[in-house]
Order: sequence, then structure tokens, then C-alpha cells
Amino acid sequence: MNIAVVLSGGTGTRMGSGIPKQYQTVAGKPVIVHTLELLQCCKAVDGVLVTASSTWKAQILQWKAEYSLTKLFAIAPAGEDRQLSIRNGLIAVEAFMDTDKMSGVIIQDAVRPLTSEVLLNRLIAGLKEAPCVMPVLPVTDTTYTSRDGHWVDGLLDRSTLYSGQAPEAFRFWPYVQLYRDTPEETLRTMSGSCQLPYSQGWKVKMIPGEQDNIKITYARDLENCERLLCERREQS
Repeated sequence: MNIAVVLSGGTGTRMGSGIPKQYQTVAGKPVIVHTLELLQCCKAVDGVLVTASSTWKAQILQWKAEYSLTKLFAIAPAGEDRQLSIRNGLIAVEAFMDTDKMSGVIIQDAVRPLTSEVLLNRLIAGLKEAPCVMPVLPVTDTTYTSRDGHWVDGLLDRSTLYSGQAPEAFRFWPYVQLYRDTPEETLRTMSGSCQLPYSQGWKVKMIPGEQDNIKITYARDLENCERLLCERREQS
């Protein structure tokens, strides 16, 4: 069994809009609906849980009915940050997950509506080889370090550098236990979904990511996303 946890607790402060970016309309539908529709169509995903503010729960349930998102089985409260939202989602998923030790959980951002079904399938397949799978893109720009933010003090070898993307996939049972065992203050020091397992010695398998799998962060990202979604619609 594979269940996706869609993180939808962001407030959209960097977007500069009163409506969080995941609930804004792009190509005729809310961003989160595009994300959920992809998971709905992916045969390897058995169910979906969303973590969101209680303010948006009724609206998400309305979209579930309107767009026939039958795989969406629950909405859990979002945490104060990404890591606490992940923990809330994992604990909520536990009641629905089977006992197979190879069962997987996919951590996805609500603001990644362009993730492909091909990428989802490759992520889930990767769990046969590793407990943690992450899509990445090679870093193509020359990358420098600076301790004070004003003066360059180092140069990194970009041939060894990769940018991580979401969604990421994990073997569910050890992953949820990891979040149960880790103190909240430790979780607050972390960012990416793979950071905690990596810090505990897990092997993290990298697979090729996708250039179009953009995370909507700024207003211009909405425009790029709409263009790409419309292109996909024309090609289908």
C-alpha cells in the first residue's frame, strides 16, 4: 500500500497575496486540485491525506466532491512548520495504512501541480531498493559559499551538487517511528523530508527529477505553471 501526504499548510507570504498559493486558481482549477488529480490518476497511489489549516478544511472537502477526488480520505491539521506537518500527517495516516513493512508514504507539496505520474511511479519503485527515495536535479550554476553573505569565501564543486525536489518516498513504518521518536525541537531545525532520515544514517536513493516539476513560490511561478498545464492539456 502507498499513501500520499500532501502538505498544504503554507500561508503564501512570499506570494504577496491574501490567498495561499496552493488555493489560487491556475488553468481553471485551484493549484491543490491539480496536485490531487495527479495522485488520483496514479494507480500506484492507494490513498491521499492532506494536512491543512482548519480554515480551509470545508473548502477542500467541497473540491473533493466537485472533482471526484475519491482517494482523498482525510484532512489532518497542519503543523507550525513543514516538519511538524509531516509528523501530523504520518500519525494520521497510521490508522489507514496496512501492516506490510514495504508500505510506502509519499510526501508531496500541494504547490507542485506539475509532478508527473512517471516520476511518482519511479519514486515508489525505488522503495524496493532503499528506505528513502528523492528526485534531484544537478546544479548547473557555479556555486559559492559565504559566511557573512557579503564576501565569497569558497567555491563548491558543482559536479557533486544536486537540488532536491518533492515528492519524496519513504518506507512508512520506520519513517513514522522516526518522527515519533524525534523531539519537536530537533524537528524544528530541519527542512527537507529526507533530512531527518539521512541524519539518522538512512541510505537516501537519488533518482532523476524533472525540470517542469516546479514548486510555486512566487507570482511568476503561477504564470509558468499555467502555461505548462495548458500545454499538457493540449497534448493529451
